[in-house]
Amino acid sequence: MQQDTITPDQIIRDGDTLVSADEMYEFGFFTPEASRYRYLGIWYKTISPQRVVWVANRNTPIQDSSGEFRVLTNGSLLVTAGGVNNTTINVWSSNTSLMVSSTTINPVAQLLSSGNLVVRGSNGDGGYIWQSFDYPTDTFLAGMKFGKDLVSGMDRRWRPWKSADDPSPGEYVAFMDTNGFPQLFEQKGSVRIARYGPWNGVTFNGMPNHANSVLTHEFVFDDKEVYYRYELVNSSAPSIVYVNPEGSFLRLNWVNRTQEWLPYWNAIIDMCSRLSVCGPNGRCNPNSSPACSCMEGFVPQNPDEWSASEWSSGCRRRTPLDCPNAEGFRVFKNIKLPDTRRSWYNRSMTLGECATACKRNCSCTAYANIDIRRGGSGCLLWYGDLFDIRNVDESQDLYVRMAQSDITSKLINCFHDD
Repeated sequence: MQQDTITPDQIIRDGDTLVSADEMYEFGFFTPEASRYRYLGIWYKTISPQRVVWVANRNTPIQDSSGEFRVLTNGSLLVTAGGVNNTTINVWSSNTSLMVSSTTINPVAQLLSSGNLVVRGSNGDGGYIWQSFDYPTDTFLAGMKFGKDLVSGMDRRWRPWKSADDPSPGEYVAFMDTNGFPQLFEQKGSVRIARYGPWNGVTFNGMPNHANSVLTHEFVFDDKEVYYRYELVNSSAPSIVYVNPEGSFLRLNWVNRTQEWLPYWNAIIDMCSRLSVCGPNGRCNPNSSPACSCMEGFVPQNPDEWSASEWSSGCRRRTPLDCPNAEGFRVFKNIKLPDTRRSWYNRSMTLGECATACKRNCSCTAYANIDIRRGGSGCLLWYGDLFDIRNVDESQDLYVRMAQSDITSKLINCFHDD
C-alpha cells in the first residue's frame, strides 16, 4: 500500500515517494528532463511525460542523490543533502518558526488527493500548520487560492519556471492587485505587461470566458481575504492553469483518449492583450486595422504619432467637460473595463444608484456594474482618464461621461430603473 503521510521519525530519501490516497499525485525527488539537478516536488503519478505541479527547492538544486526530506517536531519541513567531507547541508525548509500548539499533537506531513502537501496534527484537529498551496509555482491546481490574505499578508502568486529544465523562478509573475477594485495583473521583471481585469461574476473581465462543464468557479472578496479558486466537477479529469516560461497563461485539460494536455484557452491571444497598448482613452480591437482607435467622443492626443501607429499618447476629449451643464453618459458595450486601481466601488449599489453617484461628482468620468449576473449589481466609479480598454465578447457595459454634443447615439440620463 502506498504511503501518503510522513511523521517526524521517518525520512523520505531520494528514490522514496509519498503517493496521495487516490494515487493521482506523487511527492519526492525528481530531475527535469534535460537537467542534472535533483529537486523535491509534486507531480501527476500516472501522466507521462512527467508534469510537475510544485517544487520546494527551486533556488537550491541538489547535485546528487543525497537529498532527504523530513518533518520536524515543531511542524517545519526540512530538505538536506550531503555536503563536502561527509557533512550535511540544509537545502530548503518551510521557512517558518511554527511551534506545535497545545491542540496540535505530533505534526505530520501528508500529500492530499488535491495535490496539496500539508502539515497537520496527527489527530486531525486544528487545521493546517503549513500547506504547499500557499506557495504556488507555475501551476494553479483545483482548490488553490490565488490572491491575498488581508489579515496575515499572505500573497499567493504564480511564478513560472525560468525554462522547461530550470524550475527556479523566471522573470514573470502573476498576482492579484488589491489597489482599488481587485484585478489580475502579469509582470515581467518590474514592468507590468498585462491586465486581465476585475472579476465580473462570470470571469476576469479581460480573460477568455471561464465557462467550462468540468469546472466551477469562486471569487471571494471580504474584509479578510480576496482570492479566486476553481474546483473540478470530476477530479479524475485533470485540468490546470499553467504559466509557461514565456509568460503565457494557459488552461490545459488532460485527455485520456489521446494521452495529452489539450490547450483550452490562452489568455494572451493578440496585441490587445498587452497593457494599455492604445494609451489613455484609447480602445483596442484586434479585429480592426489599425487595432487602436479613440473611444467615440475622443480624438488622438497626438495625431502625427497616431498616423505612424504610435498610440501610447492616447486620446483626449473632443469637447471639454462643463460639469454639470449639457452633459450625459454614453454607453460602450462589450468591453474590457478600464484599469480599476484608482477606482471607487460599492458592491451593494444598483446601477441607478451608481449613475446618481457619478453624476453628482464632476470628477467621476465613468461608471459600471461590478457583477453582470442577474441583470447586474454593484458599482464601480472611475476618475480621470480611462486606461486599457479593449473589445471583448462578454456583455459588460461602461458608461462614460461626455459633452452632450459628443453623444452621437442614445443619451444615457444617468438614471436607470433599479
